[in-house]
Amino acid sequence: MIRFENSELPQIYYKYLWLLGQFIQHSLLHLQGIRIPEPPELAFAYPDKHPGELINIQRELYGCHFDWDTGTLIVGYQDAQFDVSVEAKDIIAKNVSNKLIDVLGFDDKGFNFNSACDDALEIIENIKNGYKLPL
Repeated sequence: MIRFENSELPQIYYKYLWLLGQFIQHSLLHLQGIRIPEPPELAFAYPDKHPGELINIQRELYGCHFDWDTGTLIVGYQDAQFDVSVEAKDIIAKNVSNKLIDVLGFDDKGFNFNSACDDALEIIENIKNGYKLPL
């Protein structure tokens, strides 16, 4: 496990932080019974958009809010927003490889995504059960 001061994760790991944020947000939407439409379904509402733009629209409407400069991770549940940055950064640090070469690629080779998702279930449960205070 890699340890960082005050949950300050180096930016090289932010791709994993964003990915974990998407998992958390999609899980919270699922708990609310909200189905995320696929990009081709969004084409009916946005006929002038190409597939890449439809993916971006899907992420904007149904994804986490992530600040790539600061690593701030905000998710929504019901009508509230939650900052899960600290908890998520701790999960990333726990599940990321300590070999720099493993995290330089465009894949998740240097990151144990399944274990991180298991760890993130606590964040999801805390939000769902009202233990995590909204912003």
